[in-house]
Amino acid sequence: MIWKLVLGLTHLIFDIALIWMFFGRAGKRGPARVLSDGRVEFSPDRLGLWAWPLAIAYLVSLTVRDLIQNHGNPWDFLAPTLFGSTALMLLFSFPGTVVVSTDGLEAVYWFRRHKLIRWEEIEEIQTEKQSTSFRMVTITGVDGTKIVHSFQLADRSRFLLELKQHCGENLPPDFPREPIDGL
Repeated sequence: MIWKLVLGLTHLIFDIALIWMFFGRAGKRGPARVLSDGRVEFSPDRLGLWAWPLAIAYLVSLTVRDLIQNHGNPWDFLAPTLFGSTALMLLFSFPGTVVVSTDGLEAVYWFRRHKLIRWEEIEEIQTEKQSTSFRMVTITGVDGTKIVHSFQLADRSRFLLELKQHCGENLPPDFPREPIDGL
């Protein structure tokens, strides 16, 4: 009886911590890193880097627990399937580091292939307003390649400033239609 209470409280604390790590720190990311070769790196927050594998491990533990405790009924496989699918989705959606260089934008991922869009190959830049919680900037290349600067990455203002600096002549004069810190 006591163990169920302790386990329930542990899960509750873990859930609250994960929600805070993912969403509570939106907009509180650190500055971008300028590398020695002049590239600018927009990497995920360190707390987010810890939260991602913890969330995956938590979902995997729920999957294993539910598989062990199921009673052979086909409906008993629904929850473990959902937990396992969500864990896989999180594994492959781990935010990549976006790097701005003189050649273009590069997205470096841990579990997927890297993406590169050269400055002259940028077809579209979409920004979500500062007031939305996810505040993503999506850059699309002529071949359909997309690079996303999400709320988990550092320094949105600096990223918009870099885009304006490298693509200024091809952007509307009022880009990005929101105030940029540093202008």
